[in-house]
Amino acid sequence: MSEALTVVKEAYAAFEKGDINGLLQIVSEDVDWRVVASTSLPYSNHCQKRAEVKHYFEDLLAAEEITKFEVREFIDAGSHVVVIGFVAATIKSTGKSFESEWAHIFTIRDGMITRWQEFFDTAARL
Repeated sequence: MSEALTVVKEAYAAFEKGDINGLLQIVSEDVDWRVVASTSLPYSNHCQKRAEVKHYFEDLLAAEEITKFEVREFIDAGSHVVVIGFVAATIKSTGKSFESEWAHIFTIRDGMITRWQEFFDTAARL
């Protein structure tokens, strides 16, 4: 297992435990973190600092109750890791539930997450 894959698995383990501060410890101070989606999404901001990533998680968890989160596949490509998964959530402001497959793309340098991109079916959330 590559160092990058180890870091990514640590990130998901922290997220699944609700340990956002633990996850942030492996996010580089200077980072490229973004959800590829409409800016109308309450957490689609482009983060460039670790503190902004903390706000991303605050916005995400304020907007949605995640009822199911599954990591289904890891694709290890050296310093890059692609993760494929599934999410089910309820939008807190409307009570509407949605489901989507997702893909996350990570870049890891020196044991830290330096880039993260998320792709999911944002139309399912509307």
